[in-house]
Amino acid sequence: MEELNFYTNKLSSFLLLFISTTFVVFGIFLGDKMVDFEEKPFKSVILVLIFLLITFGIVLSILLLGRKKPLLVITDKQIIIHSVLTSSKTIEFNNVKSFFIVNNYYYGIKTNRQIFIELKKPTENFSNMWFYKFLSKISKPLANAQYSIYKDFLNIKQQKLLEILNRKMKSVV
Repeated sequence: MEELNFYTNKLSSFLLLFISTTFVVFGIFLGDKMVDFEEKPFKSVILVLIFLLITFGIVLSILLLGRKKPLLVITDKQIIIHSVLTSSKTIEFNNVKSFFIVNNYYYGIKTNRQIFIELKKPTENFSNMWFYKFLSKISKPLANAQYSIYKDFLNIKQQKLLEILNRKMKSVV
């Protein structure tokens, strides 16, 4: 049984740490001048929330840099998606219908790369949600894509990973 392990891309994690730390340091030094709850309460609340979000980026990048376990494991029969903050998800290749790529762009720059896993039959809890029912009216493949592989922090190219997944799926079926 062949098992493929994909670990954290340390370069992108370090880049996230550097950028987040830079913004937090600037936020600390310029916070007194920018945050004024008496004059501009809405702007101040938004700036504090942005500061907290960027601080979470520092925590996430430190967790990714210190991670020794793989983020993604592909065996002959299943895909195991490990997350830094949530529990692992196991998807059997027998239940996979297809894989498709979704890239989000912001002013021409790719900001998010994911490989969605379209299932033959989603889990019962997921298919009973209002969100699934809403999505199934728009796009059935997107509605059945209960799981996705977030590629940005993996140490493999997106197209290469898609080829590996399709090859494994064909060998099972």
